[in-house]
Amino acid sequence: MDSPEAQLLIEQKQELIDRYLQGQEPNFLEKMTTRLDEYFYRVFEKSIAARKMVISGSPFAIIALGGYGRKEQCIHSDVDLLILFDKTIPPDVEAFVQELLYPLWDARFEVGYAVRSVNECIKMSFERFDILTTVLDARFICGASLIYSSFMEKFRQQLAAKHLKPTLNYLYENGEKRLQDFGDSSYLVSPDVKSGFGGLRDYHTLLWYAKIKSNIKTRRDLEYYGFLSHFEYENLEDALTYIWDVRNRLHHISNRKNDTLHFEHQAEVAGLMDYADTSGSAQVEVFLGELHEKMDFLKQIYQITFEDIVSTCRVKKDSVNPRPTKTDGLVVKKRRLCFANTVTIIQHPDLLLRIFLESGQTRIPLSIEARRIASEFRHLVDDEVRTDPACVKIFKRILGMSMWKFNVLNVMLTTGILAQFIPEFSPLVHKIQYNQYHLFPVDKHSIRCVQILNGFKDPGDTMMRTLYNSVFKEIRNKNVLLVAGLLHDIGKADPAKEHSRRGARIAGPVVDRLGFSPVEKEDILFLIENHLFLAKTATRRDIYDEETAVYTAHKIGKIRLLRMLFLITVADSKATGPKAWNDWTENLIKDLFFKTMSIIKTGELASKKTQRLIDKKKKDVLALLRESWREEEVTRQLSAMSRRYLLYVPPQNIVDHINLFRNLGDQEYIWQITKESESDMRIVSICGKDKPGFYSKLAGVFFQNNIDIVGSQAYFLGDSHFLDIFNVRPPQDRLFEKEKWEKAGQDLSMALEDDHYLDNVLEKIPTEVIISSGSRPEDNQVRIDNETSSFFTIIEVLTYDFPGLLFAITNTLYRSGINVNVAMVATKVDQVIDVFYVREIEGDQKIESKEKLNQIKTAIINRLPQIQSKEVMNEKN
Repeated sequence: MDSPEAQLLIEQKQELIDRYLQGQEPNFLEKMTTRLDEYFYRVFEKSIAARKMVISGSPFAIIALGGYGRKEQCIHSDVDLLILFDKTIPPDVEAFVQELLYPLWDARFEVGYAVRSVNECIKMSFERFDILTTVLDARFICGASLIYSSFMEKFRQQLAAKHLKPTLNYLYENGEKRLQDFGDSSYLVSPDVKSGFGGLRDYHTLLWYAKIKSNIKTRRDLEYYGFLSHFEYENLEDALTYIWDVRNRLHHISNRKNDTLHFEHQAEVAGLMDYADTSGSAQVEVFLGELHEKMDFLKQIYQITFEDIVSTCRVKKDSVNPRPTKTDGLVVKKRRLCFANTVTIIQHPDLLLRIFLESGQTRIPLSIEARRIASEFRHLVDDEVRTDPACVKIFKRILGMSMWKFNVLNVMLTTGILAQFIPEFSPLVHKIQYNQYHLFPVDKHSIRCVQILNGFKDPGDTMMRTLYNSVFKEIRNKNVLLVAGLLHDIGKADPAKEHSRRGARIAGPVVDRLGFSPVEKEDILFLIENHLFLAKTATRRDIYDEETAVYTAHKIGKIRLLRMLFLITVADSKATGPKAWNDWTENLIKDLFFKTMSIIKTGELASKKTQRLIDKKKKDVLALLRESWREEEVTRQLSAMSRRYLLYVPPQNIVDHINLFRNLGDQEYIWQITKESESDMRIVSICGKDKPGFYSKLAGVFFQNNIDIVGSQAYFLGDSHFLDIFNVRPPQDRLFEKEKWEKAGQDLSMALEDDHYLDNVLEKIPTEVIISSGSRPEDNQVRIDNETSSFFTIIEVLTYDFPGLLFAITNTLYRSGINVNVAMVATKVDQVIDVFYVREIEGDQKIESKEKLNQIKTAIINRLPQIQSKEVMNEKN
């Protein structure tokens, strides 16, 4: 490199990073800043272009901006500079910029700069918020210090004289926009540690606010000038040190500026920060829990700032004086709910609950001071308060007021009052479920579930929202539903896998304290223990099989339980994230709910209503085919179809399938490919002669042609023909989709003709799958269910997704003498569960032999790839 100054900086930076990663550099951010400052000193002193400008009467100052100006320089943070002239900008500045910055750019430093005059810079500062905040952080490095001091003096004068209120409004509006853009990071499992709520930007906002109002110089001044208490300042320092540490580790492993702690980096960051158990495995959940605790504190710091901004800019003079509320001991001041005094709280600890009830009823937020007091006095919420009928009643009313737009229950959580009132909830606070399935920590997820349940009070403007609203209205005791929603994951306080049963045991004493009757308690514990039942059944069983609905109805038994379980299932899935909730899942759960409701109400499946629906559908099909088919042919064809098929397949689809059958002739199969109207999926309807291994061969052909099977249904047309309906993702290259389907059709014909045609495709299935996981991956599992269905053996395969998964399993089943009739794909955390309804090829019956079942399990396990974690592989290498 041509520049010795830049070479020295690179060496110094690497030495600092090495010492930091070894835990030997506690003042890393400040020392990184100092090394950069020293580089600019050296270049400025040696620069001929700088000397020319100074001699010619154009002195200038080099000023650090942003994080560099605050002396908070992380490993790959941007370096923002301002080259400031008093009035005119000479042409020689271009040569100086080249001397100063080109070596840094060559060395891959992210350097941004601006060259401006004093008046130009001040004008732009009050026109653009992003420039204003960088100027607030401005710090003199070298050059003409008088230019810097003159600039800052003029900036402060104009800020105080004309721009104070607009600037504070900028801070407020920027915070609102930031929440929309980045989300509340204290709620997210993959947080943005800089820009998300709970990230470093919350602290920056407080710092900017303090600089605007009081012209503070350093972070320490936040306590001296009264913006934070001593306790809050100490907690701020602790939180900042921790989050900066996380950010630096993230920069290091990403080898770039990266502020979002994505799932794939979490284990490595945890390892670098010495979170490890006795075996050396990274304790990612512990690490993420502590990170969320720190970020939650920063969010509260931001809320302090937000309230001060509101009180400075937006509160009317007549709202400053306290006014009483309907609750003695509480007042409203500056449009915020406050305690009248702390003595009253000691005398009446129930005020620690009543203030949240008052907030929910009036939609007036608690002041930051009230939150502080509630947190400091939370120890007064003791057993006497927990069992007081009046306090219990208050808590139940608070549950019903927790809405998404006014989150009173979450304020109870952040102050510690919720966990004090329900001590069993404490282990869930900041607890992380380390997987790609849950977006939120367990405590936030539980509260979000309650909010979604309360949201069903609003009928909304969609068919599904109307359904949820109508079911919600039918529930007589909403408290049973809401308490079950709040406590449904309380079993996750224990690391045991079966959290549902564990949760029901933990919740028992809580429900007793909350004064529920024995019947209500039984309902709540049932809902907690079975809150996953509907979702699992809908996504892992063939809901078009009549026995599935019968099994579900027998398990639930009562209509009131079904209604509540349905809503909790929806709320729990919605509160989990998009991998647990989508249109497909929603419709499956809805259909299972209606089928189960019908069975519970009528006491039987083959009701007169069901028969009427089938008879009507037959008439509709006859009407549609009258012109092209003879009536007796259609009637004969319909009589060969199963009730299950006739009940759940729409008339027009039945017509299409009958036409497929008519056009089959002597061919082995015929298919029809259509595009789903509301998604980018394809429906492949295949009619053919019943032949063992057809599903396996089709799965192999689809794998060979990069077509993913999402799910399928199988039906029989008489004794010798079948109808399979597949939902698949289309080929990636849509321009040649027609040609791709033609190629797949040719391959399928070859596979049906030659039983070993796809042997070479088997070789493409991986023997090892590497996943990103902070802990040891779960082993591949095979489960057999021979109870749910009278006609099929149900095989569940739990593994991690990989190319050719369905073909690997179905080919193994086929080679074991097993035929696949129905296949489904479900999701469990970051794994997949493939579910197969199967029968023996010989005899066409369920698999009853235990020896045969064990052979099948072993064959499937042996065919699945070995699962390795990315982190373990890195350690080996």
